[in-house]
Amino acid sequence: MTAMMSDPCRDEILDGILARLQGLWASPIPMERFEFELKRLERVIGEHRRQEPVRSFYLLGLIATLQEKADLMRSCFKNALWHSHNDPDVRHGYGACLARLGQFFEAREQYRILYEDNPGDLDLLAELIVTTLATGRIQEGVRWMGEWSRINPARPIEEADSIAKNGALLERFGVSDDDLERLQRLALGILERERKDVKTINFTGIPPDDPCWIQADVVVDDTEEGVAVLNHKLADVCKIAAPPRLAELVVFNYSSGDTKSYTGAS
Repeated sequence: MTAMMSDPCRDEILDGILARLQGLWASPIPMERFEFELKRLERVIGEHRRQEPVRSFYLLGLIATLQEKADLMRSCFKNALWHSHNDPDVRHGYGACLARLGQFFEAREQYRILYEDNPGDLDLLAELIVTTLATGRIQEGVRWMGEWSRINPARPIEEADSIAKNGALLERFGVSDDDLERLQRLALGILERERKDVKTINFTGIPPDDPCWIQADVVVDDTEEGVAVLNHKLADVCKIAAPPRLAELVVFNYSSGDTKSYTGAS
């Protein structure tokens, strides 16, 4: 990450804060337990913001992510990107924070920009594949997986065949990535209005007992009864807002569970 000034004492302080935030990022303990510590770190970072705007806004963005304050996180990272002249390390951290908060559409865009500047970077390509699939853009994800196979044929991606079949099925029925993304936005919109936190979205392939459907599990913290209510609301929305063919082809299965994020702090 680009630094505007070099001050050993300041570097040590900010490096220590970064290390602490990375530890909290990986911690299974609820962030509410660290509320006062995060506020204290915010104050310390604020003392160095004028001299070190890039790192300060970056660290504040990490804190906002841990606090699940999406709008504040975006504001901090946009400031960090501006002050750093779009430093790739800052953008990579922005993508990781967006993904952690379930903002897969925006995370995908950040990884796409990074990969365009670094074609062949397998780590970036992996994150681009995951976030693309998480937005529901299966056919685009298949194309990125083809890029992976071309670059690194010795390490095939798990579930690649199943996802490729999904993409072929959608294409055969004339369902575009834009259609599927729209359906997913509807599903996530319901969860947002119901104040449900999405842990992750897993495309689980074509169920063997019903090969004309594409199945995705949206993992949320809820009771069985609550999940049933969410499914009912999604079905009602699909009848009105989704293309008829799409509503016939795709089903989202809400399920309770604890699924760790696939990405980490940079």
